[in-house]
Amino acid sequence: MPPDEPPDAPGPPPRPGPARRAAEPLAWWTALLALYLALVSAISLTEIAVGALTAAAGAAAAVAARHALLTTGTTTGTARRPEGGPSWPAAPVRLLPPLARLPGQIVADTARVTARGASGGYWTAQGCPPGPAGRGAATLLMSASPGAYVGGVDPARGLLRVHRLTGPSPFERSLRRTGLIGDPPAEGPHDGGPHDGGPQEGGRG
Repeated sequence: MPPDEPPDAPGPPPRPGPARRAAEPLAWWTALLALYLALVSAISLTEIAVGALTAAAGAAAAVAARHALLTTGTTTGTARRPEGGPSWPAAPVRLLPPLARLPGQIVADTARVTARGASGGYWTAQGCPPGPAGRGAATLLMSASPGAYVGGVDPARGLLRVHRLTGPSPFERSLRRTGLIGDPPAEGPHDGGPHDGGPQEGGRG
């Protein structure tokens, strides 16, 4: 006779239907587009098109980050580096302030690249949470705007190699306040390589 199973054994959570899955990115897109249009001086077809594209990018980043953070929360709880690097509790609401800045940052970086080109900039190291979910969310968001991108990941040390065209942007500073990125662990200078060092020429791709 098979042993009795616990009556309250948790099963897998129900998978949301297509309408609910589509509602989340649509809600993000609507909110970000409304925010973008509220910030521009004059609304035109061009501004609406640019706003729709940047809002779509922001909505995709928000949904992907939420899924990554929920995965982190259900498997490892709070991600924290013992060396004092960034910690990341699975609280997606903490991403709202940086995500609200993302459309404006994309527009500002796009204008900068259009006017001045993508040459120049420098490489720097950023700390990130342990675990693939935290690293994936940090990499995705740090590469969401044209002014910066992640060119390498060091999982053993919890480092992102980030190329910036300018200094830290308002979006990056807001993202840092969430704890998803932070200072690299204090373990001395890391080894040289194509993604390390101070200011040097080079841009995206």
